[in-house]
Amino acid sequence: MDRMVDLYFIRHGLTKGNKQRQYIGWSDFPLLKEGKTNIQKLKDQLPDMGLIYSSDLLRCLETTELLFPGCRYGRSSSLREIHFGDWETCTYEDLKDKALYRAWVSRPDRFTPPEGESYPHFQQRVERFLLYLLKAVKKQPVESAAVVTHGGPLREMISWVTGTPLWTYRVHPGEGVKIKLQLKGEGGMSWNLLQVEPITGKENGPGICG
Repeated sequence: MDRMVDLYFIRHGLTKGNKQRQYIGWSDFPLLKEGKTNIQKLKDQLPDMGLIYSSDLLRCLETTELLFPGCRYGRSSSLREIHFGDWETCTYEDLKDKALYRAWVSRPDRFTPPEGESYPHFQQRVERFLLYLLKAVKKQPVESAAVVTHGGPLREMISWVTGTPLWTYRVHPGEGVKIKLQLKGEGGMSWNLLQVEPITGKENGPGICG
């Protein structure tokens, strides 16, 4: 029997690294006070969740605890941002004159930050998690599920589910996207995309990645 499921893809609240426009892939920044305040405003727009998953980095764990206090949730390193290696905590101004950085910005599929994670590897681990999530919501009779993660994984998953270009939906810290799916039949992984809706507690400042 077909049924509806709402998926909430949420980016963690604002951190110092976001505010300073740094690349903070695996760097473990906590939320700023203003980030926590905006997350509380986002909380009012969310229903009770049947399933909750979070990146295992601090900024996502803090966001999850604020959004869903007292609820059980899964933690996964697969939901981490891409690892920027030697470029962690650097800004565009720090890197703009490096030839490898310029090459990476143009072709991230071919170039990798020094000591960092390749983009194809990043895509593969995020896709594996997304397939796990879709199997979980088909297997369990839930009406909604939430994923709290970072800007990069959010773009990948939203693009994959909706079939839209990677930068179609820009999600700032403390914001999210709600995707309504119609799951088809008793088995398999087929679905119909019914709706894509941004969820925003309050307009937040820009963050490069993380």
